[in-house]
Amino acid sequence: MSVAKLSLKYFRNRPKVAALYKAVYWVGLLGLLLLPSLSAADQNQLELERLQSTIAELQSILTTQSEQQTSLEADLKRVETEAGQINASIRELTNNIKTAEKQLVGKKKQKDSLKNNIDAQSDAIIEQLRSAQKIGDREPIKLLLNQEDPQKIARMFKYYDYFLEARSKKIEEYLVNVTALTDIIQSINSNKLELVAAKDALFANQQNLNTSITQRESTLAKLRLAVADDQQKLTQLQRQRRELEALLNAVEAAVADLVLPTNALPFTSRKGQLQWPTKGKLAQKFGGRRSGPVRWQGWLINVKAGAAVQSVHQGRVVFSNYLRGFGLMLIVDHGDGYMTLYGHNQELLKDTGDWVQTNETIARTGNTGGLSTPALYFEIRSQGKPTNPKMWLQKS
Repeated sequence: MSVAKLSLKYFRNRPKVAALYKAVYWVGLLGLLLLPSLSAADQNQLELERLQSTIAELQSILTTQSEQQTSLEADLKRVETEAGQINASIRELTNNIKTAEKQLVGKKKQKDSLKNNIDAQSDAIIEQLRSAQKIGDREPIKLLLNQEDPQKIARMFKYYDYFLEARSKKIEEYLVNVTALTDIIQSINSNKLELVAAKDALFANQQNLNTSITQRESTLAKLRLAVADDQQKLTQLQRQRRELEALLNAVEAAVADLVLPTNALPFTSRKGQLQWPTKGKLAQKFGGRRSGPVRWQGWLINVKAGAAVQSVHQGRVVFSNYLRGFGLMLIVDHGDGYMTLYGHNQELLKDTGDWVQTNETIARTGNTGGLSTPALYFEIRSQGKPTNPKMWLQKS
C-alpha cells in the first residue's frame, strides 16, 4: 500500500494531514524517477533518506492527533525518552570509568617498573663512577710512558673505550627512564582527575534518572486512572495497534526499493533456527487474549532491565524511535517481506538505516511504553502479517 493511500485510509476526515502525507508521497515518487541515473550505492542512500523522511513525517502526524494523543501520554513519552537518554549516558560513563580504572592500573605498574629500573641504573652508574675513579684519567698516559707490550696497551685502550661507552649508554637510559617516569606520573594524575569528573557526572545522571523514574510512576498512575474500565483499555489498545499498522505500512512502502547486500541470507533459510532476541521467560504468547477481541500478535518476554536485545537475523533498521504503547522500539527489515519488531526498550543502540548482523546487540531491555515491569515485545511480520515466533525461533 502506498504512503498516500495509507494516509487516506488511516487519517480519514483529516484533510490537512492527508494533504501533508500526499506531499511526502509525491516527493518520494519524484526521487524514484531520478533513481535510474544514479549508481546502486547512491540509489540505496537516497532510499534510506526517503525512509527516514517518511517515518519522521508519520511520527509528526501521529503526534499531532490531539484527540488521541493525551497530555499524559505525551508526558510519558517525554519522561521515558529522557530516561532512555540518561541510561545511555550512564552506560557510556560506566564503560569509560572501567576503561580509565584499567588504564590507571596499567600505568601504575609501568610507573613501578620504571622506578625499579631507575634505582638499578642509578646503582650501576654509581659503581661505574667508582671504577672510573680507581682507573683514573691518567691511566692511558701511564701505559704509553711505560712502553709496555703494544698488544696489552691496545687491549687496555679498547677496554677503556668500552667502559666509557657503557657508562655513557647507561646514563642515557637513566635519563630516558627519568623522563618517562615524569610523563607517566603526569598522565596518572590527569587520568585521576578525569576519573573523578566522570564519577561526578555518573552520580548526577543517576540522580536525574531517579527523578525521571519518579515522574514516570506518577504519570503512569494517572494514565491507569484515565483508562480504568475495560472499554477504555480496549479502545487504547486498538488505537495503538492502528498506529503500529500505519507505521508498518509506511515502512513497507518506503523500503520496497531498498537493495540488500548480495551476501545477505534469506530470512526463510533460518526458519526454526533463529536465536531468541533476549534471554528471559515467556510471559505472553502469540494469539493470547489481551482485551476483548484484541490478541497478542507477538511474544512478551520478561527480562531484567538493561539486558541485551539482539537482532535475530541480519537486516536493515527501518525504525528506531518511540511509538505509543510500544515505547522505544526498533524494526528490522530482513528483505522478502519479513520484518522483526523489538519494543519496550530502555535504550536503542541503532539508528534508522543501520545494517545489523545476526545476533548483534541492537537495544537494551526496559519497560517503556507503559509497562510496570521490564519486558521485551517481539513480533515477526511476514508480508505485512504477524506470524507466530514459535515457528521461527529455536526451542527454549
